[in-house]
Parts: sequence; structure tokens; C-alpha cells
Amino acid sequence: MTSNPSSRPPAAVCLDMDGTLVDTERLWDIAVYELAEHLGRPLDDATRERTLGNSLPGFFRVLSEYTGRTIEGAEFDRLAHRLNSRVTELMRSDMRWRPGAQELLEDLASTGTPVALVTNTTADVAAVPLEFIDRSRFRVVVTGCMVTDPKPAPDPYLLACARLGVEATTAVAVEDSVTGATSAVSAGCRVLYVPSTDGQPEVAGAHLHPSLEGVSASGLVALTSGTPVDAVVGESGA
Repeated sequence: MTSNPSSRPPAAVCLDMDGTLVDTERLWDIAVYELAEHLGRPLDDATRERTLGNSLPGFFRVLSEYTGRTIEGAEFDRLAHRLNSRVTELMRSDMRWRPGAQELLEDLASTGTPVALVTNTTADVAAVPLEFIDRSRFRVVVTGCMVTDPKPAPDPYLLACARLGVEATTAVAVEDSVTGATSAVSAGCRVLYVPSTDGQPEVAGAHLHPSLEGVSASGLVALTSGTPVDAVVGESGA
């Protein structure tokens, strides 16, 4: 008698960080809204939603368009430092797990499933949540500064899977934003999409789920079993 493939853990799991494992989007909210105020135009909710999950260049492209202010060169460096310093300060004082995330990591460890962390956050800022989460939980860590084209391009997930030694089509990715889910779907992963904020639209090819509470390693396969997503061959920056 053969076992049901959906009852087994996936070949690998790739996990986003902010908003997926740790409840840091609310901290980014504070830093982002403060920065927009500093630039002279309070941020509206729709624009904030567009920035969720973005890399720093992607975030500042949206902010530049919104404020009508050119943000590049020394100005980019100055504002990026201001944003990262503020969010790091907030993270050091108020870090929390997202519901079900710690339990899922523990279950993945118990099954020996290879796990990668895949984030658009830069390595210096990611160091703070990684200390809270425990870096040793991850066989591979991919941060936003490690690829030419970060999320929503597929490159971060393709790099993570390559370093784990698995095909992207055999991995499950867990994301909380349109940007991240789009990246993982484009890479060819099965995607569990658990929005961290209300009102985010669905993402074609990603499987929407309300929370990670009660989700196990084997459950990741069952929750993402459906119409296979065609894998993207090669990286967008190639």
C-alpha cells in the first residue's frame, strides 16, 4: 500500500520572514509612515500596501512616485539608513511571532525538512529578527542584497532552492504579501499565501490560507496541492 504524497513533508520549505514568521510589518508601518511624513506627504493605506514585501529599491521607487521626490544616490543612502535604523530600533524592543510560525518551524525541524529563509530585507536589518527566530533553524538564508532582482522577481526563491539542492517545483514557499507570493509562484514553487494585512488581493497560483496556526510540515503539501504552477526557467536577471 503506497502512502499519500500529501501526507509527507515537502522536499524543502522556503519561508518569508517579515509578516510570515515574525510580526514585524506593524513595525515597518511605523518606520515607513514616519519617513513619508519626513518627506512631506503622509502615506495613504493603498500606497503602503504597494510597498509590502518590497526590496529597498522597490520601496523607494513607490515612495518617490508618491511624494514626487527624486530618491537616488546620496539621498537614497541617507533615507535608507534612516528607515533601517528606525525599524531596527523598533525590532529590538518589540519582536513577536506570527501565529503558528514557531510551531511550524519546530515541526519542520522534527521531520528533518530542509528550510530556507527568503527575505527582501537587507542582511543588516534581517540580523535582528534572525537572532530572535534562531538562525540555526535555516539551512540557507537569502536576503535582499544577495540577488540582482529581488521579489517580486523569482530570483530569491530560485537561489534558495539551488542552494538547498532541490528543484523549485518540489518546494513549498510560505508568503504574506502579493510581492512575495508573486516571486515564489514565478519561481515555480507551491505557495501558501497567508496575508499579514487585511485587503490584500489573491495571487494567481498561490493558495490562500488565513493563518499558520495548526499548519504542520505535511500540511503544507496538502494545503498547496492543486493545479501545478508552470516553473519559470532561468532567473530574471540572466
